[in-house]
Amino acid sequence: MGLFDNLEAKAGEIARETGLPVTDVHTIANSFLANLTSSDGNPEEAIEAVAAQHGVDTATVREIVARAGGLESEIGDIAEHSVKPGGI
Repeated sequence: MGLFDNLEAKAGEIARETGLPVTDVHTIANSFLANLTSSDGNPEEAIEAVAAQHGVDTATVREIVARAGGLESEIGDIAEHSVKPGGI
């Protein structure tokens, strides 16, 4: 599972709730991923950078990230794959 596994299924819903076009939801999500990589994995820096780049507030970026699958899903995947049977 990836960071935004729910994005395709929920893009229309996210767009309606944020008042943004679906294409902007996708663009902002992709920008977040790019900024997350370039900010050494710091989600707050990535959120702030994306908000500034796209002229939206940080709350909108957070909502898109959360509704599209959020960081929790990615962190869960990492934890799940790092635990070896019998290791705990």
